[in-house]
Amino acid sequence: MLYDIKSVDLENIIIYLRKSRSDDPSMSVEEVLASHERQLQEYSKTMFGEKIPEEHIFREVVSGETIADRPVMKEIMKLLETGMVKAVLVIEPQRLSRGDLEDCGRIVNTFRYTNTLIVTPPKTYNLSDEYDRKFFEMELTRGNDYLEYTKKILNRGRYASVKQGNFIGSIAPYGYKKVKNVSSHSKSYTLEIIPEEADAVKMMYHLYVDEGFGFARIARQLDELGIKPRHASHWSSSALKDMIENPVYIGKIRWNWRKTEKIMVDGQIVKTRPKTKDPSQWIYVDGKHEPIIDEETYNKAIGKRRINVSVRKSKEIVNPFAGLLFCGKCGKAMSYKRTYNRKKDGSKAYCLSMLCNDQAVCKTKSVKYDALEDRVIQVLKDSIADFELKLENDDGNAHKIQMDLIQDLQNTITNLKQKDARQKDAYEDGIYTKQEYAVRNAKVQEEIAEVKKALANAQNTLPPSVDYNEKIIKFTDCLNAFQSPDVSPREKNNLLKACVSKILYYNDGVSKVGIGRHIENKFNIEVTLRL
Repeated sequence: MLYDIKSVDLENIIIYLRKSRSDDPSMSVEEVLASHERQLQEYSKTMFGEKIPEEHIFREVVSGETIADRPVMKEIMKLLETGMVKAVLVIEPQRLSRGDLEDCGRIVNTFRYTNTLIVTPPKTYNLSDEYDRKFFEMELTRGNDYLEYTKKILNRGRYASVKQGNFIGSIAPYGYKKVKNVSSHSKSYTLEIIPEEADAVKMMYHLYVDEGFGFARIARQLDELGIKPRHASHWSSSALKDMIENPVYIGKIRWNWRKTEKIMVDGQIVKTRPKTKDPSQWIYVDGKHEPIIDEETYNKAIGKRRINVSVRKSKEIVNPFAGLLFCGKCGKAMSYKRTYNRKKDGSKAYCLSMLCNDQAVCKTKSVKYDALEDRVIQVLKDSIADFELKLENDDGNAHKIQMDLIQDLQNTITNLKQKDARQKDAYEDGIYTKQEYAVRNAKVQEEIAEVKKALANAQNTLPPSVDYNEKIIKFTDCLNAFQSPDVSPREKNNLLKACVSKILYYNDGVSKVGIGRHIENKFNIEVTLRL
């Protein structure tokens, strides 16, 4: 167990850098991180006599309140679990977390139970120590309070700016670019028309309002003309629908019509942006930018949307694979389709299939629902058998056994280094000759190299920590549900999401545009299990 930063080797220390709202707003992310890096490297030189190597420096350049939004922090937490890192050097505790209490708890527990030190220039925190832990938690709480206060101030500023007709979004809509207001002394923005994109917007409205095109047909038309969206290879129906409904194209600013909300999904906090149901909460004002579309055309488009929108009689889910099944070729979601065929006797027979949502471009062949379901059922059966075998072989302790081995190897390396240090002291005291020391040192270094190799292998082959009993129960419940005609699609979907995070569908065949003829057996699926 670690108690002193001086006992940690430099190779087991990393630096974590992240910009915060408390930093100088006039400085860029790069400038802030560079400044903090200089301070932490000076600390390292003072403490260890040399700098932390570049490969041990982790820079978080994205803005995110939660761990889920910070990929570098997620990477570090996984690294801590391997035991390879013994100390994390940061400019202040709040850089690790300014999220909610759940995230703060994850940070504390990860550092505490991996015996990893948190090192700041003023103080080193060892969360195995009760007093250090309480002090560190107070620092995180203080940082969270500051975050909430800052968010309130920023929201007030955004509200005032929107009411003045400024554009406060981070990305300008297609047809515009974001520019600073030249007439304002404050840091505010408006939109400026991009002529060639504006022409494409006018074409979209014309095709929709005057020509009666649907969104899929408009998308194909734009793609055929070589008109591309900014951040995709082709247009999608959903993107066009959002554009047609966006009042920014008639010179308006709309804000607060979508609010970011946090919900729990499979035990994880997920951010969503649902439409605000109460229109009285929307802010809808004249913007400072020039319109691309006249109000008459826009109102016709909105009127057509209201007429054409089909409303489900029931919001009850009908697709057990909703939110899980994606096309392996293009990455788009696959939808549940019901098609009808007329028999010779005049009656109708229907067929259920799963079809890629981007048929106009992707053209991946569909698959009959029953064929896909059979394949998924087989995956569930195979997974249960695999869990049972692993439970029988190692009783779920493989992870713990390997972690114990990793700890033993790390202790061996520490002991060998201490042995080498004692031999060096003996040489300096005249106990060993130069030749004797050279032989002994070479032997120790060889042993260290061998142990390090074994350590790297153990870390790279570390199995996940899995409760196989729990997995068997969950997967069995899901299997029974899919094999029963009495279980609703929603319940099947919920049970499947507890076992599976994603299903990718692959089919080398190519269908004609918009048809998606099925192939029952000539397809593959790639299932990502929740472990």
